[in-house]
Amino acid sequence: RMSTSQVNAYLAESASDPLHPATIPRREVRPHDVSIKIRYCGICHSDVSLYRNEWGVTQYPITPGHEIVGVVDAIGNDVTKFKLGDTVGIGCIVDSCRT
Repeated sequence: RMSTSQVNAYLAESASDPLHPATIPRREVRPHDVSIKIRYCGICHSDVSLYRNEWGVTQYPITPGHEIVGVVDAIGNDVTKFKLGDTVGIGCIVDSCRT
């Protein structure tokens, strides 16, 4: 069984559901992972298209947003390029296959 933590997020339960605050599970940091405390998150057109299920592939609930800036708050044992407290940015959708 995979260990998880809880984080605050905004999510939608359907294409017509407004985004609302919720608490969601996040898996624990693995050896090659970098966890960040999100400070800013952009919502682009692809996020809106997924939220509205315009491509017919959305799995709900969904937490849109993938252009992220934050501060490293945990690293896996095998991470060498980042340290706690580093400011980082993520410009792509990462680890979103729900596995």
